[in-house]
Amino acid sequence: MPSLSFVDARPFLMSRPPLVSHPHDRAGRSPTDSMSPQQLAEFLADRLRDSSRLPQPRMSPQLAYGRHRGPVPVGTRLAAVAVALYRDPLKGWTVPLTRRPRTLQHHAGQICLPGGQIEPDEDPLTAAIREFEEELGIRPIVHSHCGELSTQYVYASKNLVHPVVVVVETPDRTWSPDPVEVQQVITLPLSILEDARHRREIVRRRAVRVAGREVDQLVFRAAAIELDNQLVWGATALILDQLAQILHREPTRR
Repeated sequence: MPSLSFVDARPFLMSRPPLVSHPHDRAGRSPTDSMSPQQLAEFLADRLRDSSRLPQPRMSPQLAYGRHRGPVPVGTRLAAVAVALYRDPLKGWTVPLTRRPRTLQHHAGQICLPGGQIEPDEDPLTAAIREFEEELGIRPIVHSHCGELSTQYVYASKNLVHPVVVVVETPDRTWSPDPVEVQQVITLPLSILEDARHRREIVRRRAVRVAGREVDQLVFRAAAIELDNQLVWGATALILDQLAQILHREPTRR
């Protein structure tokens, strides 16, 4: 994979405004924070029931050229990621993310959802839960499987990713991440995910190599979510932004 290096970051204005301009109260909480696990699970399941009505991506990188959508190339591998929501006593409803070590071949140093390849005898849910446990060192107790967000084709690693949404019990111990796959565990509160003030536009450089030699560089812009001075972008940002949109859409009409 051509190397990517961070160049610049400045406030990013979404191509269209958030569905709710100010979804938080004065304490910075999300409206979902008052929901019980059962209420949140039903809330999400209702909005994920009809895949044809899922919101369209708003955060594709400038060089995506639709590569996150459309026909899947031959040789694509199936993968699953866990969009696991649990109630943090201090932060409210939260999604755990991981920062990948810079030694990995694909997406080195990037912030991702826990996940990986779907084995031949697995469905996306089983794979997502297995990968969650392998990467974070804790087997999640699943309260509810709510459904899936839109699949995303990740061009760099040639994976077709199934984002599996689950509501899980609050972990009863600290994370014990696998150091080979995880450099750091990062927790993302829904209150930040839903807040447009945490959206940024970043500039990336991508080396163009011929026969192993760098001959040029492409410079492109990408939307990102800022969390504690760290940036989430690419397919992970697409998935999380779709979740943020779903949290503010009307229930499915039956």
